[in-house]
Amino acid sequence: MIKATKDDIPKMIAILTESFEDNQSVNFAVKNKKSLPWLFEYSIAKGFLFGDVWMNKDKTACAILLDPKKKQSGLRSKLLDLKLVFQVVGLSRMKKVRKKEMITEQTLPQDINYIHLWFLGVAPEMQGNGIGTLFLKKLIEHYRPSKEAMCLETSTLVNIPFYEKQGFLRYATKYFGFEFFFYIKQLQNTKEFMY
Repeated sequence: MIKATKDDIPKMIAILTESFEDNQSVNFAVKNKKSLPWLFEYSIAKGFLFGDVWMNKDKTACAILLDPKKKQSGLRSKLLDLKLVFQVVGLSRMKKVRKKEMITEQTLPQDINYIHLWFLGVAPEMQGNGIGTLFLKKLIEHYRPSKEAMCLETSTLVNIPFYEKQGFLRYATKYFGFEFFFYIKQLQNTKEFMY
């Protein structure tokens, strides 16, 4: 596992765009499929500013993790958000997308030190070979010493067994015209979570 660099951005955009092409939650946020690369360009930029962006050594998988302790403010963040509205979401969809984001923010844990696994993608031609499993295990081990938990959301039913096999537990489900599942994995045995 390696920290991604700015040079890796085109490869990461390609992996994430292909991996999330049919994802209900992602397609809920974009005005059309042509906007997907811009969504992931935005997401990667947010990851560099407010978390971590990783790739596996072969650069066939990538992940964007956000640290909620890093407050998303500042001019650069605001400019990114404006770009998201105009290039990706569209003004007509903004209210609906913002409502979903607010519900997501409220549903994520408020009282623990966690890392948010925002996106994890594997190049489609490499899926089914254990690359995603190995990559996720390395991410978990990396954050175990510094975070109490790892959280994520998914709307893709086939991903549920993958996450549950790695010890993630569902703690909430929201509905946005599709089911959106919230998962948590305890990384440290400091206290028992009430989810």
